Amino acid sequence: MLGLSVLGAPAARAQSGEDRPSLPEHLLPSVDGVATLIYDASPGRPVRLTVVAGPAGMASTTLTLETTAEDLQALVAEIRALSLLRPPASLGQIVRLGDELGEVLIAPAADQLRNVSRFGLSANGPLSDLPFGAIRAPRSLDPQGRFLVETRTLCWIDPALGPSDAGDLPAGERPVALALADAVYRPPARPLGASMSDGGISWRRHAARRNQAATIGALGLPVVSRFGQAASPALFWESAESYAVRFLHVAVEARINPGSPDGPALLLSPDRYDEQAIPVATDELESRLALERGSLVVLSGLDTGDHGIGPGPFVEAFGAAGAGSVVSSLWPVVDESATHLFAAFYNSVANGTRPATALRDAQRRLLAEPLRFDQGENRQPVDFDASHPYFWAGYRMYRGSADDCG
Repeated sequence: MLGLSVLGAPAARAQSGEDRPSLPEHLLPSVDGVATLIYDASPGRPVRLTVVAGPAGMASTTLTLETTAEDLQALVAEIRALSLLRPPASLGQIVRLGDELGEVLIAPAADQLRNVSRFGLSANGPLSDLPFGAIRAPRSLDPQGRFLVETRTLCWIDPALGPSDAGDLPAGERPVALALADAVYRPPARPLGASMSDGGISWRRHAARRNQAATIGALGLPVVSRFGQAASPALFWESAESYAVRFLHVAVEARINPGSPDGPALLLSPDRYDEQAIPVATDELESRLALERGSLVVLSGLDTGDHGIGPGPFVEAFGAAGAGSVVSSLWPVVDESATHLFAAFYNSVANGTRPATALRDAQRRLLAEPLRFDQGENRQPVDFDASHPYFWAGYRMYRGSADDCG
């Protein structure tokens, strides 16, 4: 356990409109109830946090925290590793780390954040890979000390994304929801029950990820599906170029390898990279993927690792292609629980809920109640507990500006 703490009297000063640091317009909220938290975790110096509460005319506050990028690197790696363990035994350690992170990263700004319901987040370095939802709200902000996602709506800001909500888009010639899922099966975690991973239902080895992507049908648009063997690069590009895609759900492996000459890619078959990879170079997606302006993209199989860039390359690439919102995972999650989460998410979006709120509601649902798993014919359904952060903390919503998070 790392002993990180905030300075006894954090270096902070409220800046007037004139003294206010020069910040890009997309980081300045102009509506009440939204605050932007900008973390500068550059190496070799203390982390700096700038808080800007809406509306934009209000003063910002800059805080110096008694922790460095090097300290946080180890802490982020530890909480990611514990989240991926999944068994209930790791939950206590995650809670302790979440409490510590809350005191380090959130508590110094509690006075500015007390009446704020939505956080717009921007961070670099190791914080790019941190599952912020697993941070515990400090007692100065939430007397119950719950997970941050239980008390606030979290939204990451990337100016590569457009300003529109997918639900408000003008009708294209043939607007569709495009669903892409490979045939790779990620077995359920042990807490779900041994009978669920024994291979007794042969169709489930290919259906789970397909079922996850198919939840996009709740949006009410015609769905173009590319599943299993049909999820080839050629068929993906054919569909991407033939339809006006308003919603895109990609349930395939996706990895970021900054040192690789191949760059980031969607991996339709992780064992056949050369034949089944879809590179996400910005210019190719921009020229070939017919996303409607401001559309919603979900990347549920992304594994960001600890490269210090988060899902950034994917968000930038799909933003250049026209996306206005991107939901990205920090690690792939067992397919059955992901299906429950995205079914709730898409139903909320279809009912007019803003995407960031819809994702938070879906995450809170996994936290609050057990999920029912239908094992198939002649088998009793089972309930499983998906409250462990592995199942929900790794998902992020990205929007183009602080106001889009409102």
